[in-house]
Amino acid sequence: MKTVMSNRTCAAMLTALVIPAVLTVAPAHAAPALPGFCAPATVVDGVCSARLESVTADVVNGTITGSPVGGGEAVTLAGQADAYLPSVGTAPRPEAVTNWDTTIDQVGHLDVDPSDPSWYGNAKARVFMPRTLNDLATQFPPGTLVVRFVPGDAASATFELVSIQPTLQ
Repeated sequence: MKTVMSNRTCAAMLTALVIPAVLTVAPAHAAPALPGFCAPATVVDGVCSARLESVTADVVNGTITGSPVGGGEAVTLAGQADAYLPSVGTAPRPEAVTNWDTTIDQVGHLDVDPSDPSWYGNAKARVFMPRTLNDLATQFPPGTLVVRFVPGDAASATFELVSIQPTLQ
């Protein structure tokens, strides 16, 4: 005995299977809240500003982790190349800060137009510039690096850089 389902029955069964799958939403990870040291005086438009005592770099993940001057929990930060700014201030520049500025000057303006024969190498240099600068930041004197950041990736507890800049006093 052969059973044949009508199109209407088949559509109803398919709908019963598909709708729960579509309506079941994976739980979203909330962005990490700003750290406790981000007091109202250091937060403008949801962006926290901090001067870091020192930093360590994670070259694999392209992040830096630093503790704020005056104490507080360490923060892990990551950002795109345009967040990395040249140094400011009038104090004598340590070699690492000079190298930071030179790297931004040399790499930040490389042409990545496909008509340029060096476009691929230039693009690689620009993409990896933040990792190079993160490594240089580990050599800065304490309290030199000023960062501005917002909540970022909750899964890795990494904050997103808005700007990062050596600021000499």
